[in-house]
Amino acid sequence: MSEIQAQSVAESLVADVCVDYDAWLPQRAWDELERALAALRDAPHDRNGQRDYYGAYREFADYSHRHGSEALAALRHWRADRPDSEFPALLEAAYWTSWFERYRSTSTVDQVTAAMWAAARTAQDALLCTVVRMLERGGNGWPALASTIYTVAALGEPDWWTRWLLAGERPASLPAHGASVEIDELLAPSGAVEAVREYAQALPAQLPAVLTGEALAWRRAQDEDGPAPQQYWLRAAFALDPSALEAAVVYVSLRMPRWGGSWEEMLAFADSPLCDRFDEEERNVLRFFAWFDELEVDDSAWLEDPRVLRHHLRLGQQLLERPLPQNLRGRVHKYLAYLEALNGRIDAACAHYPHSAPHNHYQEWEIVRAVWTWAASEDRGPWLGRIAETNRLVSAHGAALYGLLSLNGWAGVQRRPEVADAWFERAVAATPDPSSVPSSPFNALSDLADLYGSAALRPMWLRAAELGDASAQFRCGALFADEDNDMARAIEYYRLAADNRHEVAMYNVASLSLIPVRDGEVAGAQAEAVARDALGYLDRALARTEHLFAQDTTEFNQEQLERVKDLYGTVLFSDWAPLSARQRALPQVLAFARQGRFNSMVSLGWWYGDKDLAAFDFEEAVYWIEAARHLEPDSEYVHKLRAYIEVDTFFGRMKFASAQSKAKRRGFPGQDDAGL
Repeated sequence: MSEIQAQSVAESLVADVCVDYDAWLPQRAWDELERALAALRDAPHDRNGQRDYYGAYREFADYSHRHGSEALAALRHWRADRPDSEFPALLEAAYWTSWFERYRSTSTVDQVTAAMWAAARTAQDALLCTVVRMLERGGNGWPALASTIYTVAALGEPDWWTRWLLAGERPASLPAHGASVEIDELLAPSGAVEAVREYAQALPAQLPAVLTGEALAWRRAQDEDGPAPQQYWLRAAFALDPSALEAAVVYVSLRMPRWGGSWEEMLAFADSPLCDRFDEEERNVLRFFAWFDELEVDDSAWLEDPRVLRHHLRLGQQLLERPLPQNLRGRVHKYLAYLEALNGRIDAACAHYPHSAPHNHYQEWEIVRAVWTWAASEDRGPWLGRIAETNRLVSAHGAALYGLLSLNGWAGVQRRPEVADAWFERAVAATPDPSSVPSSPFNALSDLADLYGSAALRPMWLRAAELGDASAQFRCGALFADEDNDMARAIEYYRLAADNRHEVAMYNVASLSLIPVRDGEVAGAQAEAVARDALGYLDRALARTEHLFAQDTTEFNQEQLERVKDLYGTVLFSDWAPLSARQRALPQVLAFARQGRFNSMVSLGWWYGDKDLAAFDFEEAVYWIEAARHLEPDSEYVHKLRAYIEVDTFFGRMKFASAQSKAKRRGFPGQDDAGL
């Protein structure tokens, strides 16, 4: 019997009290938005819950990441229609937080470019202006102050703000942070330049009282070189809501050693008078980040040492003995599941997930890891269904997983196929870039295809392909090609994926389209048109694959690049290919050969050695034969090519020998002694 009810998206939104930005903002459903946000704002703080006020604020930052400037435009419509509402200003802060996080990125400091720093500073200016205007209107916008803590930890406070706060010098305008084409390109999608100009003109004459009260008095007594600017914003948040635990969580997590603090400082903060407002379990929430930072290892290579792995397993078990809220206890269990899976103890890993599944929101990679563990286990209990249920409304991966489990009745979820499509639609809508295969929530479920067969996932892939997910479009192409032997449908889906920037699909469109030409099923003008279209996709596959290979030189990218280059060579030397296609392939094959590529040299030997072509050039054919033989002297392909080119007569051998001498004097690609 199923343990988990399969609900529709609408039923889940009601059950989970969700702020459905994706549905309500485009519809301008201000009543629904304000009712839901007010309920979260006014609800008691629940440290075991997920649907709190700060969570709704962060979810709008995620919405902004997906929708860009459309999110800001929606807020301005909201503000125009409801000028007395406090929520558009709060969510505007979340919008600029989203852009700040994108500009700053999660990369190490040395990988953040000067233009990215400049854009991040502009987003911080916009955030600070938004916060001031929000606080001037009143209301409880403490979540925005938690974002401000993060920007101050990452960049410090801008000079204009410090002068206004500490010296009372209100800015007449805000400075630009550099000028370049790259900065302009980064800032254009967010609208930050125009927004900062507008915000600066609308700043109040005086700072709101919450920013100049006890928090400022405390700060004036502190050393400005320490964490005082960050704690100032925390104290301002407490002035808005004394029990704003999440703001304290942001502050203490930014005092980790990697941010210039220490575990000792973090633990001392939890015991400080400022945290007297919290009970012991809430203080443990703050201490948790010091405890867990010691446990969690970002570099998995360290965990390849069995001693390190055992040590961290012991630390995790010790942490479970402390009094913790369920969501943090679940986080420890989630990490221990990862450690046990690394240890090869799949069943032990599965024993941890039930303690985490109902209480934790999972990041995308954590859902992928959970799916893999569940598929690899013998248990396959309902905990994966609980993970899907908990995450269905907060992430694309959670929505896709819940839809698939509802479709098939897996992992303890009730089988209810009629609700699945809407979950797949939600997953695509929540995916920032449906053309990105690594971020596809549907690609993340491929381990279940290995377990249950692709037929069980076909309805999901077909729907996701229709909705524009490149990974699903590619999967459908593979299904029709490999399982149904329907090449027309396969090319149809591969073409969708190719037009969605899927580099392997681009190659597949090119290679599969050429098969009817090769087999003589099309000829004449029709063959010319098919080959022209195929070479267009092959050119795109080359450009895209080279771009990806420059970013990530994995074995897969290298192999894919070689396949693309080989197909150019095949077109060049094959007599079934239209002459126009062969001529179009020639410059690319020449370029590859000049870079020292063996297969391309062989293809050129066949091309120039074909006496039936106007391009026949005996000496050029011999040159590329010798260039290939220089790389691989014993190659069977080279021997076969030479036997075709060299006429087995005295004069034929003399002619070949003469061409060999010229080729050697000319020198070969990659040869150090070329020309000698």
